[in-house]
Amino acid sequence: MKTIGEKIKGTQFEQDLTKTIGMNDGVMAVGVYNLIVSIRDMKLFCKIGMKPHRRWRMKDVKWYFGVNGGKDKVLTQLEEFMVALKTAE
Repeated sequence: MKTIGEKIKGTQFEQDLTKTIGMNDGVMAVGVYNLIVSIRDMKLFCKIGMKPHRRWRMKDVKWYFGVNGGKDKVLTQLEEFMVALKTAE
């Protein structure tokens, strides 16, 4: 089984983990912020079939994070990324 580092190698997500933005009097990695928002968006899409906004596409989520599969599998993989990042801290 691949580790998170091997799964995201060469993706935009990997690059954005090194960039930071200001958030609530602190800093946060752009990749972490995008992961949180993408998990929210995928839950909306999986559970009630709602697209978060007009131009949202699951294809963009798959490209950014380097994941593949159906909507439920993509959501599961994103949640695994979040768990892996939390345990790495």
